[in-house]
Amino acid sequence: MYSTVRENDGVGRRTTVPAATGSDRIFALDVLRGIAILGTLATNTWLFTSGLPGTGQPDRLGTFSNWLPNGKFLGLLTIMFGIGLEIQRQAALRAGKRWPGKYPWRAALLFLDGFLNYIFVVQFDVLRAYAVVGLLVAFLLLTSEKVQWWLIGAFLTAHLGWMTWQAVGGARETLAQGLPSAPDLGSTTSYWDSVMANASGLGSGFGPGSEFFTILLMGAGLFLVGAKLYRRGIFTDAKRRLRWWLIAIGFGVALPLDHLLSQTEVFPAELSGFARYGTAPVVALGILASVAEFYHRRGKIGLPGRLLSCVGRMALSCYLLQNVLGVLAQYTVLRMPVFEQLGNTLTTYLAYALISATLIVFSWLWLRRFSRGPFELAWNWGYRKLARE
Repeated sequence: MYSTVRENDGVGRRTTVPAATGSDRIFALDVLRGIAILGTLATNTWLFTSGLPGTGQPDRLGTFSNWLPNGKFLGLLTIMFGIGLEIQRQAALRAGKRWPGKYPWRAALLFLDGFLNYIFVVQFDVLRAYAVVGLLVAFLLLTSEKVQWWLIGAFLTAHLGWMTWQAVGGARETLAQGLPSAPDLGSTTSYWDSVMANASGLGSGFGPGSEFFTILLMGAGLFLVGAKLYRRGIFTDAKRRLRWWLIAIGFGVALPLDHLLSQTEVFPAELSGFARYGTAPVVALGILASVAEFYHRRGKIGLPGRLLSCVGRMALSCYLLQNVLGVLAQYTVLRMPVFEQLGNTLTTYLAYALISATLIVFSWLWLRRFSRGPFELAWNWGYRKLARE
């Protein structure tokens, strides 16, 4: 559902970009964002419930449920950020503006959001890394298609090389020379203890051994992959074969391999990083392609898709809110004696269901009156003030 238009790319060249002419693409994009947000919550909820009194270790169902979303929706969220960056670039070109123009202000605000989220809410924040990667990729999108293919290969090769070094222990030995590490979620006695731990562990939160650093390399490649898939028309009639190839590779090859690498009784635990940051993003491509194919065939969004799209349209608000709700639950509701009897798996399931329902209902009600989520409105206001627009 695209038509191609010729636009100036902001540096004196002419480039072909797709212009949307239908709405099913928008359905798929909003739904995918919603799936990515609720999917990351499915992983993070296990962190909110870990270490709580009486929960203990997860059973077999808990172990499987912990593995299933692990890394897949982080990968999907990363790819969707790359698609969003390309959408912003194309919008700027169609408006006759230079790219990246004032995008650095957007990246700065995103980094600030992530920094505050890291200190006052949770350590497993991705916004800081996305802000840095987004700023880099915004300029890399000015390069030719061929150069971008080389960049994708270079970033992903560097990412796999870094993961290999970590797996063999070289990185951990280097990092053992003094970078502080904050305690696990649930191990502190109060919320402010956790905040102080986050602040004291700020150096390790940006260090080479952190997820922040890992996402920098992986994210640069996946941002470019997402942008390229969008330009190539992954949501169009012409790319149905591409969608099915991604589905086959994602679910037929990457998913079984991801499960195998996660089996610590088969492989050393050090290789689990290859599952979360290696095979899981490939599974994410399969998820993206399957949702795109579903809505391309269906032609309408339906009630489940409409609810997911509400979360997707408020992706920043729902991402931050799910972390806030998780921390609140961790230090209040989940400490009630009844949860000591339920066990880790059931406690996690209940927490996930309640937080997800809250996000869905809140986003649906909010968007009935406003066009953007609360954090999106504040973020857009801040951007316009800084960029003087």
